Amino acid sequence: MSSGGFTIVELAISLAIIATLVAIAVPVAQDYVNKGNVARAATEIRGLEKEIIFYKTEFGRFPCSVDPWTSLVEIGRDNFPDPWGTPYKYRNLEDGPKAGDKKPQFCRRDRSFNPLNDDFDLYSVGPDKQVPTNNQVTKGSGADDIVRAANGRYVGEGTKY
Repeated sequence: MSSGGFTIVELAISLAIIATLVAIAVPVAQDYVNKGNVARAATEIRGLEKEIIFYKTEFGRFPCSVDPWTSLVEIGRDNFPDPWGTPYKYRNLEDGPKAGDKKPQFCRRDRSFNPLNDDFDLYSVGPDKQVPTNNQVTKGSGADDIVRAANGRYVGEGTKY
């Protein structure tokens, strides 16, 4: 006579299979969410870039203010959050101090320590939400930043630039 139920061994095997499938699925799902957030940040940076360039067209200068990292107040985007909830960072480099080689002095830099932009810096501090972030986009807290580089010819993860 069979009781028609599952044995402890069958239940344990079933739970092990389910746990294995979950262990595989969760990192894959997190990767898709992260890629979606990076794409959203890049799209929003492109939109902010257009608003900043439009501002320059209208007023003959890039937006600026007393605090260089909250300069988006002139375009009404001073607390506009990235997908991770941190406001986008902006700095007017065109009107800022220059180094001896006429390159912007206070700007984000690539792996060769070259300035990312000559006109303005615009970026998200990324999923680590660390402010201040590393000045070089390939090191430490700057490695996960979503950046605008090459004066707008590139927008994406700093480590891939």
